[in-house]
Amino acid sequence: MEDSPRCTARQLVPFALIAYGLPFLMGIPLAIAQRAGYPTDIFANAQMYYPAAGAIAALLLTGQADAMPRRFFVFHLICTGLMALCCLGTVILPGGGWLVACNLIVILGSLAGWGVLLAQKKELRQSAGLGWQKGKLVCGCVVLYILLRTALVFAGAAISGQLEEYLAYWVTPAPYLALVMLIPNFFCSFEPFWGEEYGWRYFLQPRLQSRFGMRGGVLLLGVLWGLWHLPLNFFFYAPDTALQSVASQLITCVTLGIFFAWAYLKTGNIWAPVLLHFFNNNLTVVYTGTTEISNQTIGWMDVGLHLVLMGVVFLPFLASPVFGKKAKVQ
Repeated sequence: MEDSPRCTARQLVPFALIAYGLPFLMGIPLAIAQRAGYPTDIFANAQMYYPAAGAIAALLLTGQADAMPRRFFVFHLICTGLMALCCLGTVILPGGGWLVACNLIVILGSLAGWGVLLAQKKELRQSAGLGWQKGKLVCGCVVLYILLRTALVFAGAAISGQLEEYLAYWVTPAPYLALVMLIPNFFCSFEPFWGEEYGWRYFLQPRLQSRFGMRGGVLLLGVLWGLWHLPLNFFFYAPDTALQSVASQLITCVTLGIFFAWAYLKTGNIWAPVLLHFFNNNLTVVYTGTTEISNQTIGWMDVGLHLVLMGVVFLPFLASPVFGKKAKVQ
């Protein structure tokens, strides 16, 4: 539905307070946990829930959620609150099994979330942008992304002189088994990925595009999305090379944001960027055999190479005709 500028402004305030306010407030206990050696993965997982929680709060407060799946929205807010409590528990009562609790919330919450969502009327799901359409095109976008991402990994290995070693890894069954296992894993962990994409692509993207243009809005969203990761860059991803981590994050979010926006506009299906985000985060286990992404060391040469490779592959999508259409504010 179309919003007036006044209504849009009223929605952006609660969205910003939750989607941005919570991550930066949680940056304080995250910093404490990081320095004390407590588990910090909890904070990264919980942060993914906040954008959708902000969008839901904005829609509820402005009365636009009346014809939407409110039970599913409330369910997500409850899961968000539980994840935030796990973060605080990590610092207040360390050693309390909070990481296990966090993983259970993600898995059980995702499985129950499907039930809550599908129990809502189809009309309610569609009015909230949660319908399923152009399924073949969505799958095509996912396959295209996997191919592009794989090409980037091989290019990086070739440039760094590790191609022969990497090819040896790919003649083993490990990467293919890991890739196949990602499919069922999505259904057990969709909530955090939906939590980000419903906030960024469904809620914020069309509002920025209506104000700054179809391409300008997407580029601005990429920057905002990148800066949203600041607490994680400084206290989770790469504490010892935080500035390089921030630069690399901005490159990732701007370039991937273009592709995610392209897929969303191409399909009109929010599940397209949700699936893309899931595969983006979890393909790491396919390419490296590990899910470890914390305490990295990133050099400026790595940042430069990342800029070139990501720019060459994803920036051309900004020229797509889909960015010539007028954005619709949901």
